[in-house]
Amino acid sequence: MKTVLKIFIGALVGILLLPYVVIKKQEMPTGCDLSSPFFYCENVDLLADRTYWDSVNEKNVLDHEIFDAIIKEISSAETFLILDLFLWNQWIGKTEKKGNFRRISEDLTNAIISKRVSNPHMPIVIIIDPINSFYGNQLPYYFDSLKAIGIPIVTADVSILPESNWLYSKQTKFWSNFSSKEFNNNNFKFFPNLITSKGDPLSLSQYLKSLHFKANHRKVLISGYKENSNKVIIGGFNASDGKYLDSNIAVMVTGAVSDYIARSEIELINLSILNEENLYGNRVHLENALRIIDSELMKESDFKRFLLRKNGVKYLSEAAFGRSLISELDASATGTEIDISAHYLSDRKLIKSLKSAAKRGTKIRLLLDQNKYSYGYIKTGIPNRSVADELMQLDEVDSIQVHWVSSDTKGQHQVNSVRIYDENRDLLYIGSSNFTKRSLWNYNLESNLLFKNIQSINNEFDEYFNSIWSNSFGYEESYEYKALKNPKWLQYFRFIFYRLEEITNFSSR
Repeated sequence: MKTVLKIFIGALVGILLLPYVVIKKQEMPTGCDLSSPFFYCENVDLLADRTYWDSVNEKNVLDHEIFDAIIKEISSAETFLILDLFLWNQWIGKTEKKGNFRRISEDLTNAIISKRVSNPHMPIVIIIDPINSFYGNQLPYYFDSLKAIGIPIVTADVSILPESNWLYSKQTKFWSNFSSKEFNNNNFKFFPNLITSKGDPLSLSQYLKSLHFKANHRKVLISGYKENSNKVIIGGFNASDGKYLDSNIAVMVTGAVSDYIARSEIELINLSILNEENLYGNRVHLENALRIIDSELMKESDFKRFLLRKNGVKYLSEAAFGRSLISELDASATGTEIDISAHYLSDRKLIKSLKSAAKRGTKIRLLLDQNKYSYGYIKTGIPNRSVADELMQLDEVDSIQVHWVSSDTKGQHQVNSVRIYDENRDLLYIGSSNFTKRSLWNYNLESNLLFKNIQSINNEFDEYFNSIWSNSFGYEESYEYKALKNPKWLQYFRFIFYRLEEITNFSSR
């Protein structure tokens, strides 16, 4: 009997390990994980969305620039438009719609339709993340209007990315080969929609796809012009109705880097449409649009005319951003000042680099979201509360300061930026990447820019960061680390769950 039991257990273990043997690690596809040269930057503008809580009148005050800039660029573009947005939907969750509410998703759609009416021959291409269709075929209703006027929508094929959830993904990918076609086609929809209560029920297949925890997390708009250089808006912004209270930051850059990013987006489109299910619209319309856009972009052989060595702007996607950031942090010591603004701060490599830099005498300021709200839902404070507690227990605590962004607005501080300054360096990173393993190390699609020795944007960012840090606009936008106090048991609870998430990668961040 014992022999039979051993054989059974051995066979069961072998079956469970089989997917890890059969399915090999995926490599990053062509056109991803890019580190461009430094390009000449013709012009750059900082765009900020700031939401304040007016305690006197007990209401939110919105001072937002990014969406208005996007709408303006859509209207102004002359030769083409490429939009790559992580979120574009009408979801609201539990977000309260009071005060200055703007239905972002529909306004963006209407702006694009107006552009098509005024310039019917200009190519427009849209790229989104599969979460907007609930990992199935439930696209927002207004995408039908875009499809009807010949504007193709491409869902980024995130299945081409390496597996972030190693405990789950290989098992699911292996055993799904033996599942029925009806299962994979999203039939049997009986799961409640947890994102929006008014949404259709979801299938088991849709739920299982979401647990791969991969995302096209980019936020990019590229606009083409006839006589002037093309422009790109890149940074943080979500065209989701329930995100209208969030604070974000982005930059609008004019110059050759826009063409470089546009070519990388075209590569992503071509990879994604190898699976015809990722194209919502007419393939001929898409191919014609890409052909025209290609003719309007700078040729790769011409980029060298705009290259610089000692200053400029560089495009960093996926892990190229993580490698660059870690390298610069590791070069920091006494005399270096680092300001970091983070929506999520959790990656252990990054935290190790921050600790080491602090031990070498680097002065570090962290402006962190409390991780308290998302779409109006209350969250646990993981990971930022745990990481802040960890950093503030260092012997070199005098080298690190933490401020919490106020949560009174019930929005999120989705600003991901790093400022590094010393006698040899004057650097600014701005982009979509959270400071998490998924964003930094090739498990998400991300888009970021590095500005080197560009005084105008670097100084403008310093003013922005300092105004939040010191509450100089007259609103309590941030407060010191010690203002948030929790009992030890809650700190331990957060710490355990945070470290488990990091070890297993079983996290949506």
